[in-house]
Amino acid sequence: MARAIHLVRDRSLFRGMAACFCLSLLSGCGGGASLAYVKGTVTQGGKPLAGVAVTFTQTEKNFSAAGLTNDSGAFVLVSQSGKAGAMPGKNKVTLTIPSAGVSQKVDMSNPDSVEQMRKMRDTTLQGGRKGAPAQEKKPTSIPAEYSNPNKTPLEYEVTTGSNDFDIPIP
Repeated sequence: MARAIHLVRDRSLFRGMAACFCLSLLSGCGGGASLAYVKGTVTQGGKPLAGVAVTFTQTEKNFSAAGLTNDSGAFVLVSQSGKAGAMPGKNKVTLTIPSAGVSQKVDMSNPDSVEQMRKMRDTTLQGGRKGAPAQEKKPTSIPAEYSNPNKTPLEYEVTTGSNDFDIPIP
């Protein structure tokens, strides 16, 4: 009888451990980033800036998301995975003028546009690395420190849920 109780208890323990294991897999432990929706507006001297690449890089995990401002200076971020949003936490923000190969109009419902945004984000991130290709010289009204991930004074705290940031620059 004691042996039968021991076996039942061992089976219950095994089932409990198996259930905990399955729940940990379903909860996504380490599986993927939980993103927060991020939109905003970039202005300079109170006027909207169109065609500016906005990149948020989460400083602890080096996870980035990028967006392109429209004629009203508004942007929505798309993460490295192609999903809308950015990683919660402190994010360094860079502002750059995209190269001539990147369209200024982006239709986020078009999968090709999402891929175009990924390429733009990757190109923007390369600008801060040694050995990155020289960028074209073109007139810009964005102060240089805003384009450098190591020197940008812009830092925003992304929180879970929805975020709306006004990004004014001189």
